[in-house]
Amino acid sequence: MVHYFDHNKIHELISMKECIEVMRALFKIASDENILNPLRSKMELPEPSNGIMGLMPAYFKPYNVMGVKILSIFPGNHRKGLSSHQGIFHLFETETGQLLANFDAHTMTEMRTAAVSALVTDYTAIPNAESLGILGTGTQAYSHLHAITLVREVKTVFVYGRNQENLNSFIQKVSGLYPSITFTKCSTAQEAANASDIVCTVTGAKSPLISQKGMRSHVHINAVGAWDPNHTELASDIVLNSAVIVDNYNAAEQQKGELILAANEIETAPKDLIEKSLYELVSQNNCSYQNKPSIFASLGLAIEDLAFAYTVYTKFNKKQTA
Repeated sequence: MVHYFDHNKIHELISMKECIEVMRALFKIASDENILNPLRSKMELPEPSNGIMGLMPAYFKPYNVMGVKILSIFPGNHRKGLSSHQGIFHLFETETGQLLANFDAHTMTEMRTAAVSALVTDYTAIPNAESLGILGTGTQAYSHLHAITLVREVKTVFVYGRNQENLNSFIQKVSGLYPSITFTKCSTAQEAANASDIVCTVTGAKSPLISQKGMRSHVHINAVGAWDPNHTELASDIVLNSAVIVDNYNAAEQQKGELILAANEIETAPKDLIEKSLYELVSQNNCSYQNKPSIFASLGLAIEDLAFAYTVYTKFNKKQTA
């Protein structure tokens, strides 16, 4: 019987803290010879659906597994009380190609995306960072708040959201979950960013929310929301004046809007703006960017989903045989 891991089962088997360490272990050995991680492909639906179906396959040689995430992305779902990201991840072994398990893709994406941001933050944010800016109030806002507080002692969080009802609801919920943290509602994204040591942009914005003006000289930004070549949450002056970390060179060069648009402005290639890959950062234990402006140009990789799924599946099997 092929087991299905739903939201509750996943959370029973892995915590956010464990997930961060799973990502750390992955990127210590995720060199080109150990992985296959083709670019995600997508199918855009015509109006009025305004939705996207994405396909993300990966192979990881050290674990002898491969997998694929099939995801629907409907940005307007929050108005219907639904997640914008829904789908399934299929985990296979690579000796005979048999299907091992299926996973709720929403929960997987929610956790591993924030865990990878926290991992990069652990290497690049100043050690005594106390303030966090969160731009956005959706699922990833909650998961990023959780993950970042596991790698830095956050005392103040500045929050911006376009929808005031959602913003108020977010602050009310997190204030109860994190009583030792002060949450401040900001009227603009720039206000939240300028007050923060660490910034997480987790929005569906198609054009820049913030620029470099007024931001702290050591700020670290996790730019998460824009994963399309035509979308960007950050103005180009931030990208051009920061150390840019990417989860994968090839994916970032072809699909990360912030890099592509900034590179076009100065007539260069996106690869010329990249400082390090996440594999290089982690495998070298590189903390040299902690007092400099830095950006994690996050895209989210299928290899991250694969490591997550393999860990959950392995922990489940150990419990079953204990």
